[in-house]
Amino acid sequence: MLVLCAFWSLSVLSFASPVILESPLGWILAADTSLIQAWGGRLYNIALMMLGLGFVIFVHELGHFLAAKMFGVKCEKFYIGFDVPMKIGPIRLPSKLAKFQWGETEYGIGSIPLGGYVKMLGQDDDPRKLKEENQRIQGGDAPTDPTINPQENSLATDAAVRKLDPRSYPAKPVFARMIIISAGVIMNLIFGVLMAATAFRLGVPYTPAVLGSTMPGDPAWKAGLKSGDRIVGIESTEDDQMSFDEIRKKVAIGGIRNKEQPLELTYERQGERNKIKVTGSMAHADPQARHNFQTIGIRSTSITEVGQAATFGKLQEFENKKLSDLKPGDKILGVDGVLLESNDGSGDFFGYQLDEILHPKLNKQVELTVERKVADSKQTISVALNPLPLKTLGLKFQPGAVSVVADDSPASKAGIQIGDLPVKFNGQAIADAVTLPNQVATMAGQKVSLELMRANSDPVVLEWTVPTRFVLENDLPTYGPVGMEIPGSGLVYRISPKVASVTSTDPASESSIQPGDVVQQIQFGKLDQTHAKYLKDTKLEDLFSKQIPIDDVRNMQYVHAVLQALPAGMPLSLVVERNSKIVSGGVVVQEQSDAFSPDRRIALSPYRQTYVAKSWGQALQKGVQEIRRGIGDVLEFLQLIVTGKAFNYIGGPATIAVQATSAASQGVTSLLMFLTLLSANLAVVNFLPIPALDGGHMVFLAAEAITGKPVNEDLQMKLTIGGMIALLCLMVLAFRNDILFFLGAWM
Repeated sequence: MLVLCAFWSLSVLSFASPVILESPLGWILAADTSLIQAWGGRLYNIALMMLGLGFVIFVHELGHFLAAKMFGVKCEKFYIGFDVPMKIGPIRLPSKLAKFQWGETEYGIGSIPLGGYVKMLGQDDDPRKLKEENQRIQGGDAPTDPTINPQENSLATDAAVRKLDPRSYPAKPVFARMIIISAGVIMNLIFGVLMAATAFRLGVPYTPAVLGSTMPGDPAWKAGLKSGDRIVGIESTEDDQMSFDEIRKKVAIGGIRNKEQPLELTYERQGERNKIKVTGSMAHADPQARHNFQTIGIRSTSITEVGQAATFGKLQEFENKKLSDLKPGDKILGVDGVLLESNDGSGDFFGYQLDEILHPKLNKQVELTVERKVADSKQTISVALNPLPLKTLGLKFQPGAVSVVADDSPASKAGIQIGDLPVKFNGQAIADAVTLPNQVATMAGQKVSLELMRANSDPVVLEWTVPTRFVLENDLPTYGPVGMEIPGSGLVYRISPKVASVTSTDPASESSIQPGDVVQQIQFGKLDQTHAKYLKDTKLEDLFSKQIPIDDVRNMQYVHAVLQALPAGMPLSLVVERNSKIVSGGVVVQEQSDAFSPDRRIALSPYRQTYVAKSWGQALQKGVQEIRRGIGDVLEFLQLIVTGKAFNYIGGPATIAVQATSAASQGVTSLLMFLTLLSANLAVVNFLPIPALDGGHMVFLAAEAITGKPVNEDLQMKLTIGGMIALLCLMVLAFRNDILFFLGAWM
């Protein structure tokens, strides 16, 4: 029985894009490894992937094989992969990688790794061989019944027409053939549950859906979600162990289904559960990416154990300075004598708790209380942490208009509207839109005011008290940031590309930047060897390798965030509009002496938990839950394909291989969970009512059970050919998507 084993996959179900776009700067990179180690690990993961995918195919075919044997059907072949003869000109390629004969069955591995099949006597999925198979199983004498025309249906099972080989597939009763047909899918579901149960018994790592921060201006921020909130439900899915992967998947699929349809989230805050509706956003879409998925602007939290900060560590080394004596493995317990509180019972402290204390003190040196492992003991020590100056271009920029107002915030209560223009803070004209939020952050606990201009109206004044604890995320280098958040105000505004004033420029440039210039493009200037090496070592060399236009995606806030990873003294070239003319000028990256970054680039470790089932009974229950969830996801995605909304998200063999290899690299349990999803995928897809698939055969058998005779052979052949053409079209589409995806990744 043929199975086109997931030669196309519902790739959106396991795509790698994070909920909030990962920083292109890669603050935390993998540790350097030797070439031999890297390739050794890669080959090991590829081997695991091949074994895993082969096992899923084997299980499906084993179901057909065992059921056929149970009913006495002769199985002539059992193959993983297809053994189709292939020729390239005069060269004949091997159709089989390996084979052996055991009893009456030939077992083998075909050269085309797109699935597998069991060849039963009297059954062949190739419609061209149907008559040949019919002739092979016919035999014996039988009286003729004039009411049945053998020319119309040579497979008529009525013994009055002819006798069939009793070990052939068509000679078996309809119910037996139905069991044989469905056995592959049933085996996939059973083993999917067993693989998931094994994974849960061993322990499945996941990232709990505890919010570390929300992106200013994004849907979650606007709806009022905060750091520390735990999401426990999205749409109809509720789970106390909800993971960020599940949220990411649901948000992405929701965007494919209908970008305007809000998603219902259930979140827990201080022991209370509430529901909100959030509409996803495409604001952070990468203009060069083939696939972009909507997001809601949430970021997972970390724990206060110090990890490796490869990029920023190299930046500090390049600039010959450091902010503190923190070491990897240190656990931060408190700030300035105030200890953090563990609120999940694990003994870990969350990164957002640390940020809430550090960000209001962004311009001050602080003393961290740190637990450090020394030999076999733990010591509690104090470590000084210095402020981190902001990087700028030696330019100050005018504020842009308000872009988003948070629900139920001081700004919304004061009637602030989108389009209002901030002009004064505490009665003084705003000198720089980039550093305004950082200036406000230094005034924690104080009452402040912001004056905004409104078209054809009097100025509007917003007054509020700056909170004493907050997380300020204006420096995340994501595509298309929506705006700069002013702490506690509930509004975000854009940075205008118009220069307000100039503090310094590159004296070597032919045309310096002037107030009133509007930045149009940016790129690296002429780099010396040390700067070029830094960019290569930190994988930042492609950021401005070409002139990057300043637009909604790579806006001035994005540029500001990128600057924080560049060393002081690095030259940049700007193309600006001045008095309706286009001119260029040079600037250099430099530290601003009176403005500091709230993010002091402490590399904290991600917050991860491992779910371990306490018993095999509990593990099996979780396995059933996981396979049901996988089936639901596949059915939902199939609905999107039928409605024409998801053709570009169909992945082929290369996509499956990459996803499986990625899962294998994360450990055996991750691979088992991926294979569980693939088993659900395979079960659903192969049971679709398409001729040439198991589901199509089941439709023919159901018709035979109802009418008492097989479906007309010619009709079967035509429908099977049509089904195979449809499958081939899907295959071509899947291969096309694979090629475009990987070409885009390499170019």
